[in-house]
Amino acid sequence: MKLNLFIAHLLCILCTALFAQDLSTLSAEDKSALEGIIVEKYYTADVLDSLDAKLPKGSVTYRIYADLKPNYSLQLIYGDTRHPLSIKTTTKFYNNPLCGAVIGYNVHYLALNEDNFAFDSWITINSASSQYAGVLLTEDTDGSVLKRRTFEKADGLTQGNLPMIKPFNLDINFFDNDTSAAAFAVNDGGWAAISGVKSGSVGPTAENKILIAQLTTDGVISFDLNMQLGTPDGNFLKFVYKDAEPLEAEFLFAPLTLAEKKVDAKSEKKNKKSRNKK
Repeated sequence: MKLNLFIAHLLCILCTALFAQDLSTLSAEDKSALEGIIVEKYYTADVLDSLDAKLPKGSVTYRIYADLKPNYSLQLIYGDTRHPLSIKTTTKFYNNPLCGAVIGYNVHYLALNEDNFAFDSWITINSASSQYAGVLLTEDTDGSVLKRRTFEKADGLTQGNLPMIKPFNLDINFFDNDTSAAAFAVNDGGWAAISGVKSGSVGPTAENKILIAQLTTDGVISFDLNMQLGTPDGNFLKFVYKDAEPLEAEFLFAPLTLAEKKVDAKSEKKNKKSRNKK
């Protein structure tokens, strides 16, 4: 019940109308609105990056995307007592002390080429800087603003909806801790997207893939996530990573949990081949 109180509190504070929900109107299309969770290997730190003593050579920057059907929006990423949220690494996450970003839009677009600001760790819904939304490198077609050889053709940044992100009951300073950040967890909170008078955000392209986190580490990442999505007709439904007895409007989606992630060479080779075709 804590989650219901949390959602109601969130909506009241943001002066938005309570979501009208009629379970009988949820279609099969709605129940399969979340099509996948994508973990992209965005960047691997080289010897020049490691001159910043806190970013070891070989550290990998991962980006996590929620892949939604067209016309569905991502409203909320949350953890509750039935489904605690966690994001972890076996070592620690890289948090650039000069950048200080805890949410994607905290990274000023004019500072993306400073130090290693572009590889800071943060949470988000869509935004990857103060001006750009995040997009998969394989779907980025508008060139690059990052001055690194790796990003000559695509930088994973594009124009798109940049909603206000509202965190609740989160230790958001976790992503500003440059010494011991290893496990981010919450069982009564989350972060929501507010776009104008509406709740929720769609992706920057027709593919509707929405960036939800950027994580840099030299360890192995894992996560357990839950999401609330908005339907085209104004209803909502929740996708949870596990539950023996899901509640109404809750649907299990196994890819929301990841025991560990190291992008294999075969997948990375495929991604590079796709980028080089542009």
